[in-house]
Amino acid sequence: MSYDSDRAIEMARYVIRRYNTRDPWELVGKLPNVAVNTVDLGANIQGYSLISRRMSIINLNENMNEQETNDVLAHEIGHSLLTRDTSTNYFYKNASKAHIGSSEYVANSFMFQFIFGDRGDINPFNRLKIIEDHGLPTWMTEYFDIIN
Repeated sequence: MSYDSDRAIEMARYVIRRYNTRDPWELVGKLPNVAVNTVDLGANIQGYSLISRRMSIINLNENMNEQETNDVLAHEIGHSLLTRDTSTNYFYKNASKAHIGSSEYVANSFMFQFIFGDRGDINPFNRLKIIEDHGLPTWMTEYFDIIN
């Protein structure tokens, strides 16, 4: 684990405890200065976030299913809470592997802890199936190794 993933994991645990939810829609409704829009972003972009003044604006692709929408929203909340100093962050369906320490790595770490963390070990033989069920890139199975 890197410092960045540790920080993301701790933030996910904190918001789960503070707001008593793992539902990203419920969480975003309780966070100050975060707005979510659903729009048609085409076939490849699943979502993105940007900071305008003190407001975090999250745009989600309206063409995703409910599970994909929840996962991408959790990822974008990670950006809103942890990488506010970066430029616009896009979540692509065919995204390449995020570099350790990058803003995408931080948001991915937050998302995995928020969705899958602290629920007991996930059998390595089930990880690929879980990733596919969530519509996430297969290389993201590595995040199961950094969460608890």
